[in-house]
Amino acid sequence: MVYAVYLTPAREEPFMTSHQLATTAQGHGDPTEATLENPPSPDSMTAVVQHAYGLDAIEKSEGPVPTAGPGQLRIKVAASALNPMDWHLATGTPGIVRLAEGFRRPKHQILGREVCGVVDQLGSGVDDFEVGQSVFGWVTGAFADYTIAEADRIWLAPATMTEVECAALPIAGTAALEAIELGDVRGQRVIVNGASGGVGHYAVQIAKARGAAWVAGVCSSGNADFVRGLGADQVVEYESADFTAERWDVIIDCIGNRSGSEIRGALVDDGRWVVVGDQNTSGLLGPLPRLLARLVRWRFGSQSCHWFVQGEDVRYLEEIASLVDEGLVRSHLSDTLSIGDLRSGYDRIESGHTVGKLAVDVASAPGVASNEPSNDVGVTP
Repeated sequence: MVYAVYLTPAREEPFMTSHQLATTAQGHGDPTEATLENPPSPDSMTAVVQHAYGLDAIEKSEGPVPTAGPGQLRIKVAASALNPMDWHLATGTPGIVRLAEGFRRPKHQILGREVCGVVDQLGSGVDDFEVGQSVFGWVTGAFADYTIAEADRIWLAPATMTEVECAALPIAGTAALEAIELGDVRGQRVIVNGASGGVGHYAVQIAKARGAAWVAGVCSSGNADFVRGLGADQVVEYESADFTAERWDVIIDCIGNRSGSEIRGALVDDGRWVVVGDQNTSGLLGPLPRLLARLVRWRFGSQSCHWFVQGEDVRYLEEIASLVDEGLVRSHLSDTLSIGDLRSGYDRIESGHTVGKLAVDVASAPGVASNEPSNDVGVTP
C-alpha cells in the first residue's frame, strides 16, 4: 500500500447525516435567496457517508442540500475519483490521519475529496464563476448529489475532457505537477518510480511537457506498453531490471520502496529526489518520522530530497487544465466505478496496483444524483 504524502487539508462538512438531523439543525453559511443566478434549491439529497472508521461503516444517507456561504459555491456533482488518500481517511490509518479527521469517528462524514461538476449556486462575494459553468477542484464531500466548494479551490474544467476524466485530476494531477516543479526537470534525465499509477502516469506526461531531456518510467512488465504510450523514452520493468543501477538527474518517487542510500547511488552529484509516496503505513505516524529524518540527513551534500503535503493551490488547477487543453496531458482511467462499486474500488486502491486512476461516476448512480431509492454502496448498508 502506498501512503499518499499528498493528503489535502479538510474543511468543515456542510452536510448533516440523517441520524444527526433528529437532534441537530442544518446550517452552513448564509442563506442565498433564489434568483436567476441562484435557482431554488432542492429539498434533500443523497450522499455516501461514514459514521465510523472502517470500510464496513460506509453507507448512503439522506440529508438537506447545503447552501453556499460567503466565498463559496455549490456544485451539482457529476464525478469524483478514488485515491490512496481516500483509503487512509476511510480507515483512519495510520493514526496521524485522526489528528485531522477525528480520533473516534470521522468528523467529515461525506466521502470524496475531488470533484467535477456544474456550478449550481453562488455564495456572496463570488464573482469569478457563473451558475452553469463546468468546474473541477478540491472539496470535502464529493460522493453526493451536491457539494460545497471554497471558490479559491475550484477552476474551470478543461474543455477537452469528459467529466469523469476531469474528476481524476485535482489530487493526483496537481500532485504530479507539484512534484515535477520541485524536481526542476527541464533539460534533465528523469525517472518516475511508479509510472503507471495515479500520480505517476501524470508525472511522466508533465515531465515531457516541461522539457525534460529524457523521461523513464518504472513499472511492471504488464504495464510497460501503457507507460510507453504516455510518452516515456525508456521503461524499466522492475521484475527484471533495477532503476538504481543507472544514474539520474531527478527521481520522482511515487512508491517509496527504496532506501535513501540506494537513491543516493542512483543520483548524479547534484541530483534531486522528490518523494510523493511511501509504503510505510505502520504505527501512529506512518511514514512521517522516516520522511523527516531524510530531510535532515539530506541537508548535507550536493544531492537533495524533497517531499510535500499538497496545499490546494488553485494555480495548479489552472496549469493542469491548460496542459490538458493543449493536448499534453490526459487522464487514464483503469475503471469508472458506480457508487455500488465503491468497496471494490477501496480494495483496489489498497492493493497499490491500479493503473492510472479509478473514477467514480456520481451523476448516474442510482440513489445519488438521480435520487432513486437504493442503499447499495458495495458495503454494509
